Amino acid sequence: MNLPSVPRALALLAIVACLTGCVALDQDLHLSPLYSNLSSAGGGREVEALAGVVRVRRPTPHAAVNEWALRPLVSKHISPSGATRMRFLVPLGKRDTRGEDQLTQLLPLARYHRGLDEEGRLEWQFLMLPGILWHREPSGRTVRAFFPFGGVVENFLTYRKVVFALFPLYIKTERGDRKSWHFPWPVLGYAREEGTKPSWRVWPLFGISRTLNYDRRFFLWPIFQWHRNDLRHPPNQRFEKFMIFPLWGHARRGTFRSTSLLWPFFGFARDPATGFWAYDGPWPLVRIRRPGDDEDGITRTRFWPFWSYYRGEGLESTWVLWPFMNKRHETYQFGERRSDFIVPFWQSWGRTNLLGEQTASWTKMWPLYQRYERGGYSRAAVPALNPLWHTPVIDDHYAWIYELYTLETLPEGTRGRSWGGIWRRDVDSREERKYLSGLWSQRKYKWEGQTVRETSVLLGLLRWRSRPGARFRLLPPAVPGPGWPIERRPAPDQP
Repeated sequence: MNLPSVPRALALLAIVACLTGCVALDQDLHLSPLYSNLSSAGGGREVEALAGVVRVRRPTPHAAVNEWALRPLVSKHISPSGATRMRFLVPLGKRDTRGEDQLTQLLPLARYHRGLDEEGRLEWQFLMLPGILWHREPSGRTVRAFFPFGGVVENFLTYRKVVFALFPLYIKTERGDRKSWHFPWPVLGYAREEGTKPSWRVWPLFGISRTLNYDRRFFLWPIFQWHRNDLRHPPNQRFEKFMIFPLWGHARRGTFRSTSLLWPFFGFARDPATGFWAYDGPWPLVRIRRPGDDEDGITRTRFWPFWSYYRGEGLESTWVLWPFMNKRHETYQFGERRSDFIVPFWQSWGRTNLLGEQTASWTKMWPLYQRYERGGYSRAAVPALNPLWHTPVIDDHYAWIYELYTLETLPEGTRGRSWGGIWRRDVDSREERKYLSGLWSQRKYKWEGQTVRETSVLLGLLRWRSRPGARFRLLPPAVPGPGWPIERRPAPDQP
């Protein structure tokens, strides 16, 4: 046979192999990074195309699809309970659905939320920039607002109701029993609350704001300010503040005294009854705070940016050469978390429960390596080009572009893969399957107490089975290979 006839012979051999044995729809097919349809560890089914741009997963070979993705544009996951989680244009867009409750948003442009109240009545709200609000209340009443032209907004931030027209020309707000009118905002304002004198202002010349709990006044704002807060408390527990901004300010409550000079650069506070004291000077470079007798108080020492220490409210944190090196210890109701960061190169934290058992951990050596572990699941990847802290949603949609190797450990098995899925290894209690796209694949399982190996090479043209004490046996071709069955074998201790 001369050389020109060799390609013809190979083509003829391929045609004969296809006619005698091609991969069926219920068999493994591995031509990554172009296309693959494989059995994954645990018995699921996974289809990939274009190096991971397209991904479709099923929990079992014949189950409905529970996850699909067209990365990095969009992905969707369906939980066993029927709840759905969709992400699009990550990290800006998402849509989560759980029963009648639905949340859709595209930051910062639009947000839509629909759900049922405690009595099972439908309620929904739609927000969209530059200022559109559409809200249907459980009673059936619909509220609309088109900023800045006009509208009504209810239960917004701390306000019970906001009515505006041609903002800032006219605004009316309601918060509790207090009603306020602004025309225009913030220059002219008037407010009333039952049980107290009215409030008014001609900004920035003079203003008085009164409620049952405070009396605040200003003159030539922000230069002269006087506040009396906590009026419902006894006189020795009320808070008073006077400021000539920014030159000097003074505040007091009981035995507590605070003074500021050239706010916010210099300040000193102390309470001789408790031993508390604090000093800023110049802020934000130097801050020192000592809680005195208050065991739950805050301790702070800062010489920014060289070193700072903070302890209080369940957090202990030390910074060296801010913002590069940080060591922190956080305490929660059900456990604690310890973290070490050398930004951006090293990130490490671990969570433990009340018994001191580790429940989750995260390690990243940027840009080389990262690993996350929680509840029997772990994932490691090389390299790790994402400089952010633990952001699995961003990694899932973008990391497939550059990750050369990943290893996932799940309760049901282990999954390893190279870039684009060209090389894969899926291991569970029933089988071990390894793939090298088009060239080689091996399937290993137990049968009658012995290890059986099935091998496929050259796009499934040549396949064979071997086991100890048994004769070597050829298997039918399965082009383009490897042609392993969709169902994994039962575990060795099962019939």
